[in-house]
Amino acid sequence: MGFATRAEAALRRRGGRITRARRALLELIQGSPRPLGPRELHQVLRSRGVRIDRVSVYRNVAVLLELGLLHRVLGSSAVRPCGEKALRCHHAIVCSGCGSAREFHSPALERALAEVRRNTRYRVLGHLLELRGLCESCR
Repeated sequence: MGFATRAEAALRRRGGRITRARRALLELIQGSPRPLGPRELHQVLRSRGVRIDRVSVYRNVAVLLELGLLHRVLGSSAVRPCGEKALRCHHAIVCSGCGSAREFHSPALERALAEVRRNTRYRVLGHLLELRGLCESCR
C-alpha cells in the first residue's frame, strides 16, 4: 500500500475529509523523488493548478507528521513519507547533491543503539538518524 493510500485511510479514521487538494498533496509527497518543504509543496501544487492555500499545506503536513506518516529531514522543513507500516525507528540516507532520500532499517544498527542504551542506562524515548552522502547519480 502506497503512502497516499495509507495517509488517506489514516486521515479518514481521524474524521478528515479527502478533498481534491488534499489528495493532490498526498500524491505529490508520494511521487516526489526528494523531500519537499511545505512552501515548496505549495508552489508545486499551485503550478499544477491545485487551489490550496499555504496554511492548509502546513496544517496537512503537521497532521501527517503527528500521525507518523511523514518524517522531517533534519535541519530542514522538508518532509519525506514514511515507508513502513509498522511503528519502529526509522533511519534515512539523504543525498547532499540532489536531495533524494531513502529510508532504511538496519538490525545491526538497532543492536548498536541497544548497547548504547544499556551502557548509558538511559530509557531512550526515540531517536533520529539521518546519514548524508552522494547517491549513485550524483557521484
